[in-house]
Amino acid sequence: MPGKPLQGWFTSVWDRVCAKVNKAVVFLDGPSAEVLHWCGGAARLFKAGAANVKEFSSFESAKEDQPKAVFVLTSVLKGQAMTIIRDIITASQFQYCVVVCTVNHYTHQTVHGAQESDSREVFDQFEEKMCEWMGNMNYTAEVLYEPVSFAPICPSLFTTPAYSSMFPLTPSDMDSIRQMRIARGEAVGEDCMKIDFSHLSTDMQIWIKMLASNISSLFEGLNIREDCYAVGPFSRVIASELANLNSAKNRRKTAANKASILFVDRSLDMVGPCGHQTDSLADKVITLLPRLQGHTVDVAINMTSLLSKGAQLYPQLICPGTLSHADSGSQALLNSFVTLKQKECLMDVNRHLVDVATQEKLLVSLPTKPGRLGAQQLEGHLKLFREPDSTRAFVQHAGVLQVAMAAVQTLNHPHYPHTEELISLEKTLMQNAGDQDCPTALHQLTQLLQEREESKGRDDRSRRQRCSVEDVLALLVFVYSLLGEEHVGTAEEEGRLRETIIHAILSQAHLSPELQSLVGENTTEDRIRSVINDVFVKLKGLGRARTGLQQFGSVFTPGSVTQVASYRPLVRQLMEQIFHPDKPDIPDIEHLSSGLTDLLKSGFRMFMSVSKPRPSDHALLLVYVVGGVTCQEVRLIREAVAAAKTETEVVVGSTRLLKPSDVVHQVLCQNNLFPDLGL
Repeated sequence: MPGKPLQGWFTSVWDRVCAKVNKAVVFLDGPSAEVLHWCGGAARLFKAGAANVKEFSSFESAKEDQPKAVFVLTSVLKGQAMTIIRDIITASQFQYCVVVCTVNHYTHQTVHGAQESDSREVFDQFEEKMCEWMGNMNYTAEVLYEPVSFAPICPSLFTTPAYSSMFPLTPSDMDSIRQMRIARGEAVGEDCMKIDFSHLSTDMQIWIKMLASNISSLFEGLNIREDCYAVGPFSRVIASELANLNSAKNRRKTAANKASILFVDRSLDMVGPCGHQTDSLADKVITLLPRLQGHTVDVAINMTSLLSKGAQLYPQLICPGTLSHADSGSQALLNSFVTLKQKECLMDVNRHLVDVATQEKLLVSLPTKPGRLGAQQLEGHLKLFREPDSTRAFVQHAGVLQVAMAAVQTLNHPHYPHTEELISLEKTLMQNAGDQDCPTALHQLTQLLQEREESKGRDDRSRRQRCSVEDVLALLVFVYSLLGEEHVGTAEEEGRLRETIIHAILSQAHLSPELQSLVGENTTEDRIRSVINDVFVKLKGLGRARTGLQQFGSVFTPGSVTQVASYRPLVRQLMEQIFHPDKPDIPDIEHLSSGLTDLLKSGFRMFMSVSKPRPSDHALLLVYVVGGVTCQEVRLIREAVAAAKTETEVVVGSTRLLKPSDVVHQVLCQNNLFPDLGL
């Protein structure tokens, strides 16, 4: 199955939303606004006749002469979402309200404790509530289900912003579940790495059902019957929920196409996302440039250097540039950011700029001698579009110019040299690992942090910049995930590092947003000590995440006389085994049956020489990484598939795109056991 129908489906879902927005005030929650951003933007709604587009907030309302509203929501119609809808309606003069919700009526039935059925009773009741809030039961209210949950970043990658904070449970989380079950008097099994759906919190169960139903709708739109696979305990729960979804049974009976979907737990390999050893320009852009407000993927690009002097004096008044655009040129360039190595990507940026400048008959200055392509040369091309007589050219090629400017600002970013230092630190930690003559990872990190603290009294900026507390936290996630709990250092070294981190935090007059997210408002020594103790519990749990995996139990190859130590990304290992020409058994990839027929087939395979199902069996394989993915990993997957010379197309999906600070927040700061859905 080609990738274009998949991309087309992501955007076509919005056609059904646009059919409802004529003369309406449209209210979008954060995730739906981010999805729309990648599917045509607000301009698409205005083109369809929308009167206005506003944030989904209790502080918003419509004018008296605007009688129609459309709400686009990615949450359950209960609790906080219901309150905000009521506040907006009662503050306005609506006579016609439409709610487009990405949560289907089956999941709403579960939320309200009803049995799953084809009945729309929950939606019908909400329609009556909206009529009550409008003040007249004869007014019109509609509740529709549309899976506007998928943000197509490029042809080989999509994200699901409504699930951006979803993260797999780690062994320390599973330990907490076991303790709670024991406290309730429940019998617990010996397998501490297994999670059952029933063991999860109510909000987590609903969240998983929401994700499963959205993915099922994707397959329904593509007329696909899917085979579900999972790597990791949390992914197994999601894959099982999708495989046994009652609402998908009829689809699977009549679907004309087949595909595989492989869910992968992010927690099994945190090395790549929290490290800086990436050859992906897209990852560096996402790491160094500020995120676009309210977004989990796109960044804010400062375009004032190409504008008038007045704009340069007041940059805060200028809307930032972005990576998402509708024109084919900028989309092709963004695809290069994601799928090519940095050197190749910069060459493609240069080619695009030269092409558009030549097309607009601007005087392009090409280097007389071949050399390394850098920010200076790209910046020179961009400045051609700053001239007064280049305004039309600027407008015509604004998308390409914004994406190219992202590359320039990343390479010129003041923190870019610091990322090079962090790469050196990560390589040192990796090379020293496993060498008995070298200090342990925990000892090295303690020394780095102590050196930083000692340098505070001196004017030694380079050393003070070298390793902050935030850097150490990211490096801790890096080494625990790379080496495992047993190989990072001794208990005494862990204790010294704890005390060093605590002292470093206490000595800071003002905490960074990252540390505030970790510690909270209470910055007493007892509070900080409690938080750091909990951090190491989570780190140790992360170090045990691959326990139980038979084939993918390690992502680290120790160094030897003939080779240096290296990191082996889990996603690359997976693709190499899935597309191995000998089709070996892959015990760590679990196939989740979708019914009695599949179970019977599995039973017959025990007695007949029939090969087991594999993710590579069909023309399309979706690899969905639960907890976030990096563009480097997307490229590694593409390279592994290309090397296998397979006809199977692989598309990568994930909850979000990651940078190191996201990893620290997801692993160490947020409560992954009890997500708050606002119910």
